[in-house]
Amino acid sequence: MKRLHCLSLICLVVLAVVSKVDVCLAQNDPQTSMYWAVPTLYNPATVGCDSALKISAFNRMQWVGVKNAPQTFFAALDMPFKIKSVRNGIGAFVMNDKAGLFKTTQLGLQYAYSRNWWIGRLALGIQGGMVNQSFAGSDIYIPDGDAWNPNADGLPSGDVSGMTFDCGFGAYYEMLRGYVGFGIQHLSEGTVDMEDAFSQMKRTYYFSAGGNIPVKRSLLVVQPSLLIKTTMQALQMEYTLRATYDQKFWGGVSLRPEDAVVMMVGFDYGAIRLGYSYDIGISALAKASNGSHELMATYSYKIDLDKHKQHAHKSIRIL
Repeated sequence: MKRLHCLSLICLVVLAVVSKVDVCLAQNDPQTSMYWAVPTLYNPATVGCDSALKISAFNRMQWVGVKNAPQTFFAALDMPFKIKSVRNGIGAFVMNDKAGLFKTTQLGLQYAYSRNWWIGRLALGIQGGMVNQSFAGSDIYIPDGDAWNPNADGLPSGDVSGMTFDCGFGAYYEMLRGYVGFGIQHLSEGTVDMEDAFSQMKRTYYFSAGGNIPVKRSLLVVQPSLLIKTTMQALQMEYTLRATYDQKFWGGVSLRPEDAVVMMVGFDYGAIRLGYSYDIGISALAKASNGSHELMATYSYKIDLDKHKQHAHKSIRIL
């Protein structure tokens, strides 16, 4: 219990530090409401943590009803493996994000090394890949009139694009009934050159935590979690409370302060998990939007790395 109290204190310190950053709803990396189901999106240390060959994907349609609103597709594959007695994880992902006239495509490979430590398992992960960004300059609308100059400096006359190297780092600690994680995306802060314009990837920090709390004398398991995302100039926090019944049916609610309330529901059928979430906007943008929709699917094929043991490890996030 003392160790758990120490871990809780560490989490509170992290929360206190990041809470000093001003809140801003500007979107940098793509948003996902069911973040707990796709942790490799923001933390490479989570690859292989589910003791399974796992294929995961989500498709998000944000701010439906708003022209050129963000749309995101993400797909990933990861699996654990052992070298002698050392547990490792490897994964790959692709992400396509479109917002306005900008389109971002990211490809990456991820690797994690883990060892048993203290009262759980600690994993450290790295990731590397490429980011391609494009801007549809041919779709720029310029009104007629003397007040508008279609030949202004810095205004692309056609479609432009560029590419840069991108990398990240993560740490993930999993216990019997809880986990904490810390990830850094765009660690190198690469610059994408697009002819006369450029775009710089902003280093983004992620802190995640969650738990698995069985309800006595029932088939219900309560799963609280949170995700904090910050660039040290902008910050977004998300609090989630889910419940799973009989390891099959689940639902929950999330809160992103000053942004949205999220309702989510789904079910597990064997190795397949399906989920849907709907964001109810609570910001000024809600008046112009019909909310945000997200679909999520995962497939897990169990890999028993400890065949000689009676109880194989299974991530507490998916119990």
